[in-house]
Amino acid sequence: MTLIQGERRRAGAISSLAVLLAGNFVTILDLFIVNVALPDIQRDLHASNAELQMIMVAYSVSYGAMLLNGARLGDFYGRRRMFLSGMAIFALASLLCGMALSPWSLIVSRALQGIGAALLMPQVYASLRLLFNGDERRQAFAVMGAVQGIAGAASQLLGGGLMALDVGSLGWRLIFFINLPIAAYALIAGRFIIETREATSAGLDLTGALLGALALTAALLPAMVGQEQHWPWWAILGLLSSVPLFAAFIAYENRLMRRGGAPIIDPSLFRNGGVALSILASFLFFSAISSFSLSLTIFLQVGLGRTPLQAAMLFLPSTIAFFAGSLVSAPLAKRLRHHAPTLGMGIFGLGLLLAVIGGLVGGETSALTISVILQGFGQGIVIPLLLNMVLSTVTNAEAGMASGVFSTIQTTGSAFGVTIVGMILFGMTDGSGSEPGSAVRTAGVDGSAFAGATLYNLVAVTLGFVLFRALQMGNNGPRT
Repeated sequence: MTLIQGERRRAGAISSLAVLLAGNFVTILDLFIVNVALPDIQRDLHASNAELQMIMVAYSVSYGAMLLNGARLGDFYGRRRMFLSGMAIFALASLLCGMALSPWSLIVSRALQGIGAALLMPQVYASLRLLFNGDERRQAFAVMGAVQGIAGAASQLLGGGLMALDVGSLGWRLIFFINLPIAAYALIAGRFIIETREATSAGLDLTGALLGALALTAALLPAMVGQEQHWPWWAILGLLSSVPLFAAFIAYENRLMRRGGAPIIDPSLFRNGGVALSILASFLFFSAISSFSLSLTIFLQVGLGRTPLQAAMLFLPSTIAFFAGSLVSAPLAKRLRHHAPTLGMGIFGLGLLLAVIGGLVGGETSALTISVILQGFGQGIVIPLLLNMVLSTVTNAEAGMASGVFSTIQTTGSAFGVTIVGMILFGMTDGSGSEPGSAVRTAGVDGSAFAGATLYNLVAVTLGFVLFRALQMGNNGPRT
């Protein structure tokens, strides 16, 4: 490759990065932006607590279920083509979300959003893995991690601001309509993305995708609905059915691999103990992020009576802290190597501990502010490192598969966390004597529920911390 060709390729990679990150931003934004609008959505659409959880989880479940085939489709048909197809579906679904007239129409539209996101997001991870090398790849993932984290952290403030503006009396619907101009930019500028694909003739694993989706739905849906219905027999049976469904999914993937097929999850990826433990730690870590946003938003708006914008303002220091953490993430990785993620998780965990204390004392503002600052800084350190350490353990041919696995872990972890935290939060507040979403309850009741829900987050992050420490002690940590 000549110098001129190298410079042209680098310029093309940077142009691709700019467009790909727009897709990365908007899909992560929608994992979180809905949180700040939940009380208003509940009042406007007369949604139950279970329907409120499903509005959040529908996006994550469809996203996680379709994600690995989305990665495979990028391998087959080209990652630029699938990125643009996914973005078009995502834009249409966002429009439908903003026009929803009932809880279930919003739930279905959120599921369609997740399918669009599942088609485009793996192309972002895999394209960056293939377009950049060495330090440039590390920097690209650091930038992507920063964009992803800022999208998550700033989503609360953006959502609260849009609802405060209330353009055209649209209220919470604006949080979905804001996706449309970003999607339009990505669709128009998508021609600058460098096309990449893998030379493979293997077919899609539709049976594996169906089994995985059924298992995930059987595990999460009865848990959300069952509590509100006082655990009828069918909810318990549904939960129990998830065990044989997950077993069938794993058995099928192994059989397909032995026959020379292309499973959506290659079991050989998990034979490396470091990869398996780092993925489990990632699952626990991501399960704590969006679920904490849910419980804090409900506590601030329902328990303390703050407006969506006032509640969102508490997340502003977290956004700034996340940006600061992402800036120091790469230097820390060079200096501390695999100790850097445990440092970030430790800081994140300390922030969660302060949140538990803040909830128990009735929502003391200074404790909650310090809590979200520590959480944002810790997340800013960890997220870019998790992306790079998982994908750096695989070959170029496995990039699409590994990126899909990591993204699935991120979204299913988020769905799992929201389900568990929602069960704790709504379970502790349903007996308070007030109608859901209709009146401000006492800060004491909601503060205790918030503290109880946050204990899950703290336990999840602590377990993730222990797993990374185990990797260090075994000298088996992934490359950073």
